[in-house]
Amino acid sequence: MVSTEHRRHRPHASSRRTQLTRRIVFLDIDGTLIDEQERIQPSTVEAVSRARAAGHLVFICTGRSRAEIYPQILDIGFDGIVSAGGSFVWFGGETRVSRTMSLADVTFAIDVFTRSGIDFYVQSDSAVIASPGFRAHLRRLLAVDLADSDRVEADGALQFETFFEEGGELLRGDIGKMCFLSAETPIDEIRETFAGRFDVINATVPVLGPHSGELLQLGVNKGSAILEVCHLMGLERADTIGIGDSINDVEMLQLTGVGVAMGNAPDAIKAHADQVTTGVDDNGVWNAFVRNELISADESVVPTAAFA
Repeated sequence: MVSTEHRRHRPHASSRRTQLTRRIVFLDIDGTLIDEQERIQPSTVEAVSRARAAGHLVFICTGRSRAEIYPQILDIGFDGIVSAGGSFVWFGGETRVSRTMSLADVTFAIDVFTRSGIDFYVQSDSAVIASPGFRAHLRRLLAVDLADSDRVEADGALQFETFFEEGGELLRGDIGKMCFLSAETPIDEIRETFAGRFDVINATVPVLGPHSGELLQLGVNKGSAILEVCHLMGLERADTIGIGDSINDVEMLQLTGVGVAMGNAPDAIKAHADQVTTGVDDNGVWNAFVRNELISADESVVPTAAFA
């Protein structure tokens, strides 16, 4: 379960280094790489490209499965992906970590959601399967938001819909995480139902509403996945940087050598970070990269390197 305690103060990373060190950065997607309209700041693309050119590693670290990561995000170029809230780790062209739910737990969750009339979907490493009715429910939630966003394709389809298989086999042995949409059942009631079996967090996309959320395996989160990456790659935790904005980023912010909250993050999330950068629409990733000396300031890209 996520701790609500503030993290302890740690010395700034630069004070621990006497020479240039290769760093590894873990970037959340929603609210960090892309805004609520799913737009990417040009400075974000430039920051990632320059940091990698300087020899640093940059990973996506997201609650999405790999199947839900849009091509325009992947086209930025990354060294690896932590997906489904830490369930899977992919780099070097293959899945290196796979932590999945037991069939008993999956069966229990599907039964609860089905009996309660809650629409949901399951996330495997490379697939997303939704319950019947999920797509229509999601469109209703997003109806007001769609007019001013990059979610709609030229043919009128929603971009994320291309990644969902609705009505496919839900009871699977390769599920890392489950997400649900709830209009009637309070999330506190859902949390109580799954207590001791899953961690339940609120949805990380605000437009989905206050009673939608995610089922996480106990002990499986972005922070624990980052430890797996460090072990596999022979890297020190002190050389990690985590950047995020939401409830599923807390363990990442707490565990990484430098945890950076986006300026658009709620105050409760910022409390767990070492630094707060500017917002997702205000060059937040670029400014965080400059502050942590992954790249140099460049006024041709961003006029000032300001921080929240």
